[in-house]
Formats: sequence, C-alpha cells, structure tokens
Amino acid sequence: MGFMEKARPKAFAWSLPAVIVLLAMAFGCHKTVEPQDPMPSCLERAVFGDPSQSLYVLPYPIGKSYMVYQTYCGPQNHGHDNQLAYDFEMPLGSPVLAARAGTVVRVFDTHLDSDKYDSQFNFIFILHDDGTAAFYAHLRQHCAVVREGDAVQAGQHIADLGHLGNPVADLLHFGVYRTWPNRGGDDLPVNFRNAQGPLDSRGGLIQKMFYLALPY
Repeated sequence: MGFMEKARPKAFAWSLPAVIVLLAMAFGCHKTVEPQDPMPSCLERAVFGDPSQSLYVLPYPIGKSYMVYQTYCGPQNHGHDNQLAYDFEMPLGSPVLAARAGTVVRVFDTHLDSDKYDSQFNFIFILHDDGTAAFYAHLRQHCAVVREGDAVQAGQHIADLGHLGNPVADLLHFGVYRTWPNRGGDDLPVNFRNAQGPLDSRGGLIQKMFYLALPY
C-alpha cells in the first residue's frame, strides 16, 4: 500500500462473546456490584480484651514507668483520630523492646535524627505467628539492633528511641495491624498484660497516665 493510499475498511465480524454481552445488556442480565460495608470507626474497632490474657507486654524495660502521651482514637488533627495506637513519652535514647515474639520483617533506620517532618521517621515491623504485625516508630538513626529475618522474643531490645518525626516530644509510637503488609484502618486494639496503671471503660490505656512495666 502506498504512503498516501487509504486502507479499505474491513467488514466487522461479530464474535460470540460480543453477542452475549450485547444480549445481556439489552435484557438487563448484568452482574450487580454489591456495596461494601463501610470501615467501622476507630471507636467501634476499639474493643479490648482482658489485659491479663493479652499477648503483649509494654515495649519498654521492666521497672520503667512512662506516660501515654497520646492514646488510641485521639482527636482529629493529632495523629490518632483513626488509629488504635499509643504514643509513649520516653527519654531520648531509651531502649525499645519487642512487645511480642515474632520475626522482623521490615527495618528502616536511615533518617537523620534531626528530621522533624511527620513523614520522616525510622521504624520496625515485627510479624507474629498469627499473621498480625507490630509497628514501632520514631527510632534513632542506625540504632536498630535487629535485622530483617531475625527471630525476636518478647522483651528483647530491638532499637533505641529517637526524636525524628516528633516536633513536640520524644515519643515511641506503637500499634498492631491485622495483616502484613499493613493496611490503614486494619489495626487492632491492644493492651498489655504487665502494665500497672488505670484503664478506661474499654480496657485501653488512658492519655496522660503513667504505666509501670511489671515483671512477666
């Protein structure tokens, strides 16, 4: 065919799948998409069990008492409005411990300690044997003492607390997700079997209260 020559139009050939689709559209035989249930609100998800039966211990050493700077389902624009997570106010450089046995699946500790942006923080994920995963955030640069693939026990030192990503205080952010990789809104309510201190009506830790880590 020459450069300027027009191609002849080809006759349209009806295929069987195309005919089926057209007939289904004509007679209303199309598949309906079932609406998905909306994600339960943070407070609806905040159903805590008996702390004495909890699989978790506080993520700091026995004998230490630290304040919950921010509790779960916090006010909007304060970070935890849709999170079942806790922020523990701890001294800079404090050891961070595994709250439950598992396998380290993600370590990131390369952000500079001087970074103060909310999105810039170091963290560790630990996968548990039931498929849940714990998230430890705001860790000091190059201070993770575990690596991906390591098996850890509850109470084992995994990193040190940093200040990056926290413009207001030195805070350890701790939360647990139903699956790994984690998904937003798929977190789980957690309390701690060795925490000495008051609980709210749901069984969760209370903001601005101190919790002593007892032996376990």
